Amino acid sequence: MRDAPAAPRYTICVASSIVIRDLRDDERAWANARYQAIQFAATPPGAEALVAELAGTRVGLGRLVVHRGDTLELGGIWTDEAARGHGVARAMVTALLDRLTTGLHAGPARPARPARPARPAGPVWCVPFAHLTAFYQSFGFAIAAPPWPPAIAAKVAECIEHALPEVAVLELHPA
Repeated sequence: MRDAPAAPRYTICVASSIVIRDLRDDERAWANARYQAIQFAATPPGAEALVAELAGTRVGLGRLVVHRGDTLELGGIWTDEAARGHGVARAMVTALLDRLTTGLHAGPARPARPARPARPAGPVWCVPFAHLTAFYQSFGFAIAAPPWPPAIAAKVAECIEHALPEVAVLELHPA
């Protein structure tokens, strides 16, 4: 029996080596528990989900989600409290955006993984907490005025309903 090919990895050079890789199926329960703890939605099937490791420890999450086939959202950016300030979120967003421009995988394809849905035409949406707006603007995201796609408007409404901190709605038009 042959071993499965190694998952693609991104290494972003900062003070410490951060490795960004695909979230494995056996890690989804762990990831969704992190999201539940901060009142984020679980990662839906078919999402491009990534995990960040610092010194071999899982310290970050992020994902690209296609909603109803026509809206692409970058989100679910989580960094473990102990790893904040080490560039984990920046490395994660960089890796997610790289996947949009490089056909997603930087390494060998994994045969067991189903093909991802085609990227919808149009902008990439992001709904971060408002205090993180400048961070996402540093990647080229801009504030988006309503009307928003239904999936994005629903997410904003859900954040308000659950009394989460104020959010911003941002969009990025990739080249």
